[in-house]
Amino acid sequence: MTTAKVLQQIEHSLDDVVQKAEACITGTRAAALELEESQLRNLQNLASATDSVPVLENFIGYQMGRRKIPAEVGRQILEDMRELSRRAEQIAQRDPELLRWVRMELIRLYLGFLVRKFVAERKG
Repeated sequence: MTTAKVLQQIEHSLDDVVQKAEACITGTRAAALELEESQLRNLQNLASATDSVPVLENFIGYQMGRRKIPAEVGRQILEDMRELSRRAEQIAQRDPELLRWVRMELIRLYLGFLVRKFVAERKG
C-alpha cells in the first residue's frame, strides 16, 4: 500500500478518532474528576517518544495505580486504544511495520484530541 493511501485512510478515520476522544472525556466526566491536565499531557508526550503500545498501557496502569488517572478514565483510554489498534490492522493490511506506525499515529492523534477536549471541558 502506498504512503498516500495510508495517509488517506488515516485522514478518513479522523472523525471517529475525535469522537472517541471526546466521548472518553464526556462519558467518564473526566473534567470533573481528580485528574490533572499534566497527566494527560505526560501520556501524550510519552506517545510522541515511543512506538510501543505496551509502554503506553504500562504508563496508564501505573498512573491508575497511583490514582493520578481515575480508573474509569484509564480503562476507557485503554479500550479506545484497543479499538484504534483494530482500525490500524484494517489500514495496514498485514504489514507488521506499517501496522506499528499506523497504530501509534492513530493513538497519538487520539491523545491530542483527548487533551484538547479535556482542556475545553475543564477551562471552558
